[in-house]
Amino acid sequence: MAATGKSFAQRWGVHIAVLLIVIVWTVPTLGILVSSLRDKDQIAVSGWWTALTTSSQTGQGRTDAADAQVEQGGRFVISGNLLEDGTALRITAFGTRIQEPTAHQAGTVAELEDGVTLQVNEDGSYVYSSPVAFEGRRGERVFFEASTPPRFTTENYETVLFSEGIGRSFINSLTVTIPATIIPILIAAFAAYARLDAFSRPRDPDRRRHRPAGRPPADVADTAAQAL
Repeated sequence: MAATGKSFAQRWGVHIAVLLIVIVWTVPTLGILVSSLRDKDQIAVSGWWTALTTSSQTGQGRTDAADAQVEQGGRFVISGNLLEDGTALRITAFGTRIQEPTAHQAGTVAELEDGVTLQVNEDGSYVYSSPVAFEGRRGERVFFEASTPPRFTTENYETVLFSEGIGRSFINSLTVTIPATIIPILIAAFAAYARLDAFSRPRDPDRRRHRPAGRPPADVADTAAQAL
């Protein structure tokens, strides 16, 4: 009974060990596959295991320069958008200092120095307002935190497959790998067939059973005759 229990435990131990090996081997492969299908910006800021969740990332933009300002209600206003067209990013918070990129929630009006205000909305649109005319060739730098929904794409494969010179690289790889794979397999197959054929030939069981006493086996006798 103890032997049966020990055998059962050993079987389960083997199964669990094999399962762990399969998991350790499969998880990195799965991660590479998932990462290859993710957007390149999401790959840079989050791991592949977060591919199905909304990810957050920080970024920065700049308002338009002073020459884009217009006067509205006694204030000078610059408006525009911090995000590129067609982006899926949604701004959740913003700030004017790199140390505090989430100082203000998106959609709120931030009170800056000398009566200047800045409002940044979720879609990236902003309103930059001042009681006096803006000066300078460069706009105000704005830092923000944005969230983006999961996005899967084949752009990574397109970049790799259609890059310049990649076709020649594939040909070189196939030239090396195909012969290196087929030739050893053929040699091993012929060797295995010959070995199997040798073992599968039938032998006469009565050949040794009815051999007279003192007479050498037939195969030994044949060998000795050939030697003479």
